[in-house]
Amino acid sequence: MLASFVGAWSDRVGRRRVYCIGLLLIAAGLVIYPLAVSTIQLVLFRVVFAMGIAVAPLMLSACVVDAIQERSRGKWIGSNNLLQGLGVVVMAAGLAKLPLWFVSGGANAVDAGRYAFWTAAAVALLAAACMAIGLPRFVPRESVGAKVPLLSGLWASVIHAGHLARSNPRLGLAFGGAFIGRGDFVVIGTFFSLWVTQAGIEAGMTTAGAMARGGMLFGILQLAAMGWAFFMGLIVDRLNRVTGVCVAFGLATVSYFLLGQVADPFAGSFIPIALLAGMGEVSVIVATGALLGQEAAIEHRGPIVGLFNAVGGLGILFATLAGGLVFDHLGRTAPFTMMAILNATLLALALLVRRSQAGKAVPAPVI
Repeated sequence: MLASFVGAWSDRVGRRRVYCIGLLLIAAGLVIYPLAVSTIQLVLFRVVFAMGIAVAPLMLSACVVDAIQERSRGKWIGSNNLLQGLGVVVMAAGLAKLPLWFVSGGANAVDAGRYAFWTAAAVALLAAACMAIGLPRFVPRESVGAKVPLLSGLWASVIHAGHLARSNPRLGLAFGGAFIGRGDFVVIGTFFSLWVTQAGIEAGMTTAGAMARGGMLFGILQLAAMGWAFFMGLIVDRLNRVTGVCVAFGLATVSYFLLGQVADPFAGSFIPIALLAGMGEVSVIVATGALLGQEAAIEHRGPIVGLFNAVGGLGILFATLAGGLVFDHLGRTAPFTMMAILNATLLALALLVRRSQAGKAVPAPVI
């Protein structure tokens, strides 16, 4: 629920201040984490980092919703997902090698790890400086709970955001997409490589070889997601937003169903299915993000975006728990079939919303 309150708070004090606080918490967590000397300190220092991780991405989502024009919302959300993916690749390739570089420079293993964490903290501080300079100053806006004490006002804003989602079928559909979209992401991230690795070991590969093969296939899937994000955004901008969500859920349903039927992840026919799964994964994120931006009125935007992210967090917890259970008891591809069923369920709900003409048309894009 922290995300919900942070979103409401940012409506009061401004996105820039909260964004900078989130990045500073990340930096502080990275500085102190490698200095922990006990389990209790490790947990407490991790909590500091986790709070920053909860706040900063939320403010990124809120700023994206604030800044984008409606007619090009899908395109910019797709571009944002592409850039986030590139950032993950660059940071993973660069920061992961820092300990080795420090060791080669003469540092011992412990110090090399600390220096790597502190380098990442410096990157977070640089990002905070960029946000402080680059984001516009806050202009106060009227919102639910704006004129009552802080805690009760934030709670009122969060409750009102929940009421809006219940009364507005398009907004409720976006919240459902947050739950499923984050669930899709964690199922692919957690169980895809595990499945391929175990299958490789059973096929006679070494553990290292099987992990390398799983990493390669996972990389192919994520490259497909990154490359497709922008094009899905273009599609969403040319359709009714709810229609775009239907397309996304349909693509995810088909791709995860096919993924769940694969018997041999090393067959040549598996590559197209992996590519399609990456496209389905990112399509749900882009389409529901565009729908959320359309439906989140400016006077309620902070708590709505916060609650959207909180629902996504619940989706992560659900997918991790339920995916692990079906992986162990039903089969290694069962988590993908599970997500296919959930995406199909939301597709049916989206079609009902679309049929009731609750889907709002959007302006024609400027080409």
